[in-house]
Amino acid sequence: MMDPRPTFPNMYHPSRNRRNLNFKGSAKYYTRTARPTKYFLVDFGLSRKYNPEDGEPREIPIKGGDKTVPEFQGRGEFRPCNPFPTDIYYLGNMIREDFLQQTRGVEFMEPLVNDMVQDDPLKRPNIDEVVRRFEEITRKLSSWKLRSRLVVLEEKEYPVVMVLRTIHHFFRTFAHVLMFRNPLPRPRV
Repeated sequence: MMDPRPTFPNMYHPSRNRRNLNFKGSAKYYTRTARPTKYFLVDFGLSRKYNPEDGEPREIPIKGGDKTVPEFQGRGEFRPCNPFPTDIYYLGNMIREDFLQQTRGVEFMEPLVNDMVQDDPLKRPNIDEVVRRFEEITRKLSSWKLRSRLVVLEEKEYPVVMVLRTIHHFFRTFAHVLMFRNPLPRPRV
């Protein structure tokens, strides 16, 4: 889920997102590079709160939408386990399925994602390690790589459409460069 307020300062209509909220014109919007936004990963009611002073939590698995969690397979679905490595798996698998398998241009994430989806939950990095490694990976990428166009693999892109999208992306990127915008913008806290 994304907080749309930075990119759509006057919001948009919920059923026609190209129209403004009162439906009296087009919705003014900015790119996420010009106006960084926050993203939220939501589990819709499967969350629990733990006191760190109580030590490592152990819970009987609650199966969410992703049924591929290795520790939940077979008899594992009845064994209490630490839910935090499972969260790492969910996040890694979402990145793998929605980005690595469906787009071109984010292959640099593969080693981190592979560690996040290891079969053995004890071998998965914790969230602090994931954040540290992600920042380390992105720090090593060039500005042009960070600004490159994400290409959806399954979407049939006709040559003319590809050229037009590439030209549009080039000019948009060029404007961001001229305005000295960070290629990996951070939202305000």
